[in-house]
Amino acid sequence: MAVFAGIDLKKWRESQKISAADLAERISCDATTIYRYESGKLKPDPDVMYELCDALGDVDIWTTWMRTQYPASYGRVHPAIPQLSFEGKLLSAFAEIEDVMELQNEAMKDGADGRIDDEKLRIKLLKECDDAIGALQGLVNALNRKGGASDG
Repeated sequence: MAVFAGIDLKKWRESQKISAADLAERISCDATTIYRYESGKLKPDPDVMYELCDALGDVDIWTTWMRTQYPASYGRVHPAIPQLSFEGKLLSAFAEIEDVMELQNEAMKDGADGRIDDEKLRIKLLKECDDAIGALQGLVNALNRKGGASDG
């Protein structure tokens, strides 16, 4: 059974005070399609579900939906990430930023000419930046969801 059903989409949309017509316009479809997703008569494909989640402001829901809809493929390759409380998300974001900052001097020396020449440093910096962006997005989602209240 999916963690996120059509009725959940409707409740989420309504909690955001967005009409079906407005949501449909945001993802370039018609309101009838939104109503069909919400009633369960039509199942969104992964690309459409991502657009819905993005339009409603929380793409983290898409990853949970993907794991439940496609457990043998997406769920196996992308195992569930532990859900953190607001405080945990805040600490995680700061820890990831600290990891990027640890590379600061090395990156500034190598990048003085406007590019990173050391391939290992470039790959490490990319990974740390991606991790920081993910942690910060989780924090932003938590802040938007409940104004910073603990949600875990």
